[in-house]
Amino acid sequence: MRKAGIILGIVIVVVIVAALIFLATFNVNQYHGLIQSELEKRLGRQVSLGDMHLGIFPPRFQVENVSIADDPRFNSPKPFVQAQRLDVSVKLFPLLHKSVEIDSLTLNRPVVELIKDKQGVWNFASLGNSQSSTAQPGAPAGNQPQKPKPTTPAGTPSNQPSTQGSQQFSLGKLVINDGQLSLTDRQTSNKPSVYDHIDVTLKNFAPDKPFSIDAAAHMPGAGSQEVRLQGDGGPIVQSNPAATPFRGTLNLKQVGIAGLAKFANSPAMAGTDGILTGQTDINSEGGKLSAKGQMNAQNVKFQGKDLGYPVTADYDATDDLNNDLLTIRNGNIKLGPTPLQVSGTVNSKSTPSILDLNLKAADVSLTEVAKLAAATGTAFAPGTNVTGNVNANIQARGPANKPALNGDVVARNIQMSGKDIAQPVQVPSLNLKLTPTQIQSAPFNAISGGTTLNAQFALQQYLSNSPMINATLKAPNAALPAILSMAKAYGVSGLEKVSGNGTINLDMHAAGPLKSISSDSIIRAINGNMALNVANLRYTGVDLAHELGAIAGFLKPGQAAKGFTDISPLTGNILVKNGVAQTNNLQAKLDIGSIAAAGIADLASQALNMHLTAVLSKGFSQSVGGTGIGGFMKTALANNQGELAIPVLVSGTFQNPKFAPDLQQMTQMKLKGLVPNSNNPAGAVSGLLGGLLGKQGATPAPGQPQQQSQPGQNPQQNAVQQIIGIFGGKKKQQPQQNPPPK
Repeated sequence: MRKAGIILGIVIVVVIVAALIFLATFNVNQYHGLIQSELEKRLGRQVSLGDMHLGIFPPRFQVENVSIADDPRFNSPKPFVQAQRLDVSVKLFPLLHKSVEIDSLTLNRPVVELIKDKQGVWNFASLGNSQSSTAQPGAPAGNQPQKPKPTTPAGTPSNQPSTQGSQQFSLGKLVINDGQLSLTDRQTSNKPSVYDHIDVTLKNFAPDKPFSIDAAAHMPGAGSQEVRLQGDGGPIVQSNPAATPFRGTLNLKQVGIAGLAKFANSPAMAGTDGILTGQTDINSEGGKLSAKGQMNAQNVKFQGKDLGYPVTADYDATDDLNNDLLTIRNGNIKLGPTPLQVSGTVNSKSTPSILDLNLKAADVSLTEVAKLAAATGTAFAPGTNVTGNVNANIQARGPANKPALNGDVVARNIQMSGKDIAQPVQVPSLNLKLTPTQIQSAPFNAISGGTTLNAQFALQQYLSNSPMINATLKAPNAALPAILSMAKAYGVSGLEKVSGNGTINLDMHAAGPLKSISSDSIIRAINGNMALNVANLRYTGVDLAHELGAIAGFLKPGQAAKGFTDISPLTGNILVKNGVAQTNNLQAKLDIGSIAAAGIADLASQALNMHLTAVLSKGFSQSVGGTGIGGFMKTALANNQGELAIPVLVSGTFQNPKFAPDLQQMTQMKLKGLVPNSNNPAGAVSGLLGGLLGKQGATPAPGQPQQQSQPGQNPQQNAVQQIIGIFGGKKKQQPQQNPPPK
């Protein structure tokens, strides 16, 4: 044994010495032309190789700056493949005889350009066909001149020509490390989709034979972040690569949805995030790909808002790749513990896709559905707890942006509560009937405390460019806390600033054509009136006394705003015309005096154009300096009772009101010598405001049309999502409006 070990050691030393001698005497660059020629013969494409080096274990040529030309018939300005480095693995014994036989290729950080032309032919389909390196008659040749082919080295295996005399490409192994793939489908667009950080291992690739593939894409972020496709495929169908047989698995391991959306260039997933994990079994034969598996999404977010539960999907589907027809035989989606069933087809041959889908929900909890609606901004405020049950059976047929709906949605025992909802809100039942011509509710009630709101709506001709709305909202002698609770539960924003007690008589009707099925367009169809008799009201976020002090010049140095205004009482009437609320008799009592208000508020854009007249009580007027204040005769006047009167213009939005001196009203008060008093702050100037605003109520200010769609509306929004928003919805903060001209 000892002698055998010594002999083995001597042999190893001899081999190493021989290898070193070979490495020192072997000039790899003398094979530059031979290797380039061999690659060109194998690929049927022009190949450009940079500097070369020799590696021993395993024996391989290392080539810098590799470029493989595209099929000239595609007239592409870029090569088919560019790589920083190419490792060409060769067989050892032919190399010792100074001949080259290529066994495998390894591309490091390559950029691969895949193109499908308008006839559906891919640029890789001609790989291995020597005729492809010469442009066909009439085909553009580009800047790719033909080069003479060096003689193939002795011992190099020759591939048998096909019946057309073309050279077929075969390779023992192809490895791509950290590659970038650019895919252009000229049948749909000339803009490429780029996929980065891809690893591929392809084994036993040869014409008319099966091969194996292991491809992985790595997403940015923490965790595994890996998408991996493994399986066996082939032989490749040259005339239609999509019909190539394949059987394997697609695995997602802790993949971020946001990163996947960016990688897949998918606008449909924009604004969505979470972690995906799952496995799909894939079987493709004759252009039909079947997929069966399960996917789980954790920590799901929509526009930065947590969904609050995992989403799982079990699916069994087939995609007819030749006809772009996806058939969902069985799709089970769980929103947390809540199951939904989806089945049907999606035809992507046209744009938009054509749907024929069925959605079923059998007596499922509303809790998870409501959280989804809140997270996506469709309905309900974030943090609202919704309980109840729903049955749904909906058929959607037609274009994906405007499908015709058939079916019923029946919800029972709905209750909404939350930390910002003072009183729970109940809806005993809600029945929706969906047909291709209209979506209609039966009359339903929303109840909070002792207040009942009666409602009913219908959306007609919703597939047309001019759908019609017909909705009513009535709440006679409703308590303010109950109305606020109902609005907050649904998700109307800005109301968190309002609290108090009192009554509102609400009678609203929305009727007429809509520019689009969107909350703004629906709001602009609202007409009706509200009578206010609020005993006490607190508005948070604005200290009106502080704003008046800033305008009239009686703020003390360093005096801070207290952050709210208490009103007791607030009375008056509000008339709504085409979504614009207007008043000319709103009056409020504050601890510092009285205020009269007249003007308009655009409910859709939330823009304000209000004229206030504040009359400070005599005691408060004297305490801040009376006629000695900084703004006297500039922004404030005094009446004969020693009270200061301050005309104010309010612009901006509900969320961000702006206060400024009303110089036009100030001028009129001076000219006519009419200064109101605290008992009737609007009395002396009612004629002035009437002239400014109109006897029958204000009309919209310039730039505020009564029934125009607003920027940012999507006329193709889904009807099912928007029908819930008929009676209000979450309002995005609007850009600040310029104050009206003075």
